[in-house]
Amino acid sequence: MSRLLAEPTRHVVDTRAPLLTLFTVLKPFVGEADVHQRNAIASWRALSPDVEVILISDSSIPADIRAECNCYRATKMNRYGTPLLDGVFRLAAEQGRGSMRAFVNADIILDGRFVRAAEQLLESGLKSWLAIGQRTELDVPEIVDHTTDEWIAECFRRLDCDGTHASIVCKDYFIFPADLFRDVPAFAIGRGNWDSWMVWQSKASQIPVVDISEVAPVIHQKHGYNHVSGGRFSAYVSGPEARENQRLAGGRNLLSGSTADWKMDANGIHRLPFATFRIGKDVFRFASLLRSMVRLPVS
Repeated sequence: MSRLLAEPTRHVVDTRAPLLTLFTVLKPFVGEADVHQRNAIASWRALSPDVEVILISDSSIPADIRAECNCYRATKMNRYGTPLLDGVFRLAAEQGRGSMRAFVNADIILDGRFVRAAEQLLESGLKSWLAIGQRTELDVPEIVDHTTDEWIAECFRRLDCDGTHASIVCKDYFIFPADLFRDVPAFAIGRGNWDSWMVWQSKASQIPVVDISEVAPVIHQKHGYNHVSGGRFSAYVSGPEARENQRLAGGRNLLSGSTADWKMDANGIHRLPFATFRIGKDVFRFASLLRSMVRLPVS
């Protein structure tokens, strides 16, 4: 069996342990993926020293990013060439130095509220947790000026006018204590069903699932799905990799795997009654998502 991951391209020199180890799997730096990943990574690096960033890829990472982040090469893929998440999560568990881990998709822009929410979870008195949240879609068509953090604030200011809330079934990040999810099934990254398994598995293990959307909005940069044969529907529902993820997850787990049973807001962290049924509030967004995936006209 081949090694899961190669040696990092950069070794940490800061001896101060960060609060949060953020890790992700990258696409090749081509076209809009290059733009979106550079924007996302720049926003994560702006959270230093509270956040350390681990980047994992099966393709070349540009030298300027390798010089600033801990970069690893993924060497465990499925027969379609897609990186598998068991090795990715194991790497984050072994190499991360933070008190918490955060898997974040590589096109998500964050600001300081994400870190503050994570810190509040750590200090909440909950013995364990999984934090999730609803993303907001935003067109960010160009690489912005990353020399100051003002561009991040400007992106979040645009959300009220130009942003669109995605369905809650679209989960783009997970925050959890460092001792959780050290071993996960060999899910294919970027394909359906594994993210719902994360939520379902937490609930099945009596681990609180906390929605932090209200206090920590995140930006998903809109993009196409030309990188997947068959497009978005194939990636998440009908394709062989999505079906294999479904098999590994023991089902789609769509209802219980898309809703939190706790919530963080301005008043703190509290339980949500009848959590699974709250997906009913999302029915129109979910219907819109299905239409976009199968390219049906909106009536």
